[in-house]
Amino acid sequence: MKYIHILIFMCLLSGITACNEDKVFENEQYKTVFALVSNDDYNIFQVVHDLDQPESVGYVSASCGGTKSSEKDIEISLVQDMEAFDDYNTSNYDVDVSSYARLLPENRYDIDSYNLTIPAGERNGRMTIRIRPDGLSPDSIYFIPVKIDTYSAYEVNPDKSNVLYRVLIKNQYATQESPTNYTMRAYRGTMQIPGQKTMHPISRNKVRIMADNITFQADIDDINTNGIILEITEENKVLISPVKDLNVTQVDGDPDFPNIFRIENTGYKKYKTFLLRYNYVDKNGVTQQMKEELRLEFTE
Repeated sequence: MKYIHILIFMCLLSGITACNEDKVFENEQYKTVFALVSNDDYNIFQVVHDLDQPESVGYVSASCGGTKSSEKDIEISLVQDMEAFDDYNTSNYDVDVSSYARLLPENRYDIDSYNLTIPAGERNGRMTIRIRPDGLSPDSIYFIPVKIDTYSAYEVNPDKSNVLYRVLIKNQYATQESPTNYTMRAYRGTMQIPGQKTMHPISRNKVRIMADNITFQADIDDINTNGIILEITEENKVLISPVKDLNVTQVDGDPDFPNIFRIENTGYKKYKTFLLRYNYVDKNGVTQQMKEELRLEFTE
């Protein structure tokens, strides 16, 4: 009989413990927690802005977690977050100040209000940022750093309470989001040179490449010494000029390499194609005669 009483007591105790654990789980499951949306350990959220548009819109977004949506509005106020910005630079580049990310210049964007709302019954809210990307460098990292300052209800995830909003640029020929590598079929004099050429967006109708088959390096001196600007006109003619120091001359009149940009459609694939003809003086003072076909497969 005593054994039966002990067994009943243990079952009751087990039931109470299970109920308590269920209650804790239920409270955790239904807890309303919100966070700013970002992608990695540094809370970066990157958006590609098109140089074809004088101004384009991006967002800093907040999202509400839990199995239920919020029962009341969550009013969130944001402020600039220089601490997170400085931490990114020192953690990634230490004393290499030349590689540091930059604050997006104030004349390149507008934020009408640093407030956002997650309405009751919904899961998301966002703050609008209007970006003017023309003039930004494809070699730099630009951030708008913000963090949550105050909020009206519930809890914020402390690990997701800030965002480094990164501005990337693109045009119809190249993007900063990932390396844009054109397949190259080139001739230096009579010598054929296969390979790839990396292209960077500069403005709405300008891109940058390196001369010959010189490999791109993210070094300003190397870019100034060996870089070429291609300007594409409304008629898809290409005008060739140096980034800075390279002695380069556009050569017109070659029927096979007439300094044009065109879209090629084979019926199965589409290609963006540059046909270039130029001379440049190399580091040894020798004039090199270049003919280049650059092709990039793409989908609409």
